[in-house]
Formats: sequence, structure tokens, C-alpha cells
Amino acid sequence: MQQYDINWLKFSIGVIMSLVLSLSVHIVMLQGMNVAFPDFTVITGPYKFFTRVVSVLSLMFFWELADKKVGGTIAKKWTLLVIIDAMLTESLFRGPFMNGYCSNSISFMLINNIPKLLAIAVMCGLIVFTASRLNNFFLKFSAAVAIAAIFMFVASPLITAAWRPVANSIAHLAPTGEWCKLPYGPEVLIPSYVSFIEPVIACMIMAILIWNQLSPTRWLKYFLFTLIILAIKNQLLMPIFYAILGKDNLIINLASEGQFTLEAITLAITTGFTFEWSLKS
Repeated sequence: MQQYDINWLKFSIGVIMSLVLSLSVHIVMLQGMNVAFPDFTVITGPYKFFTRVVSVLSLMFFWELADKKVGGTIAKKWTLLVIIDAMLTESLFRGPFMNGYCSNSISFMLINNIPKLLAIAVMCGLIVFTASRLNNFFLKFSAAVAIAAIFMFVASPLITAAWRPVANSIAHLAPTGEWCKLPYGPEVLIPSYVSFIEPVIACMIMAILIWNQLSPTRWLKYFLFTLIILAIKNQLLMPIFYAILGKDNLIINLASEGQFTLEAITLAITTGFTFEWSLKS
């Protein structure tokens, strides 16, 4: 990984700033502006698949740049990409932890999250193997379609089926209800903000790996990095799909899903700022 001369005080301040500002977008819209949480059950299979294709394609472009800065074995590179993707999408710890925290079933949620992590590992392994070997967009897109199909229709269902005995053995730990209710108090907001360090760290690692390779033009660098973050987090097209498919009117639907898109945009921009600001001149 490329070495930088970083002012760690500025870096730490920037990380905290990025964390607070990014998550606060979602919290303020959800709790302060009464924007509803989206009902993702309306997003049908074809829309999920196309969103996954875009996410995989973005991961491939990211890794093609990052691979130039990451040394070591294939196993090391594979592990790094798995960690980055899982953390950025809040699948490594934060997602299952908060779901378990709000339903008194942390152990159940963390254990039952393992199949998802294994499927992500399969997807990232395929990306690491193929990304740097494909030299035009058509080949990359075709590979992204194939990898997304393997992830959604092969790896995920097979791993879930193989995991079923474990899931059945911990069924007694399953949640029976949820106690986190709006308006959220400190008992919900504090663990929510603390655990949000997960996607922030992932985004910072991504900036360290690819920021200076994106473009010599500063505004374009921010724009491209934001697009990559949105795509990997499934937020590039999902607001449009949800606006069309949601049960409420267009504006309400757009705001409902858009709170996460604005959160991701804020995360990407503040991460870029932190990276630039913390570099010693």
C-alpha cells in the first residue's frame, strides 16, 4: 500500500467529522424531518440484480486501481477487498449488530450474518481474479453480470442452505420484537454513531488506495470517488427504483430512500476532504 506523510491529528478530526456529518444526514431526515424508512420489499428481483451488477462493476473498477497499490499474495488482496466491501456496506458488524441490539438478539444476528459474509467473499474473490485481467468496458460489464448472477443465484442460496442446520440450532435466540422506537434516545443514537465508524474506515482505506489515481482535476476526483461509493453501497440507482416502485408518491419515496444516498454522498465527500486535509505539505 502506498505510504503517505499524514498528519494524524487532522486525520482523526476528519474521521470524526465524516462520521458525525454522514450519519446525521440520515438521523436528521428520519427523526427530525419524519422521513419514513424505506420498505425494500417493493424492490423486485430484476431491480436487485441490476443494482448488484452496478455494484460489482464499481468494485471491479475500484480494485483495478487499488491493486496497483496493494502488494502481497492473492489471499491478502482477496481478504482486503472482502473487508472493504463488507465494512462499506455495513455487513461486517454494524448492520447485524444494530439489528440485534434493537431486538435483544445480537448473538443471533451476528451468527446468522456469516452466510452473507461468505457470499461476499465468493464475489470479491472473483473480482480480485478478474478485474485486472479485463481490458475493456464490455468485458468488465459481462464479468460483472456473471459475478452478480453467481453471487445472487448460486453462492448466496447454496451457502444459506448449507448454513441451515446452524440457523436451526440457534433459532431459540431469534428476536421476538424490536424496542428501538422513534424518536431515538441516547441508548440508540450512541451505539449507532459509534458503530458507524465501520463504513467510515472502509471509505478512508479506499481513498488512501485510489484517490490520487482518479483524476488530476480536483472536482472530478470528488465526483468519481462519490460515484464509486454510491455504486458499491447500492445507492446509485436504488433511489430511482424506489421512487418508481415505492407505495407512496414520487417525492416521499425519493426522500425515503434518498436519505441513505445523501448519507453516502456526504461520507464520500468528507472522506476525500479528510484525506487531502491530513496530508502533510
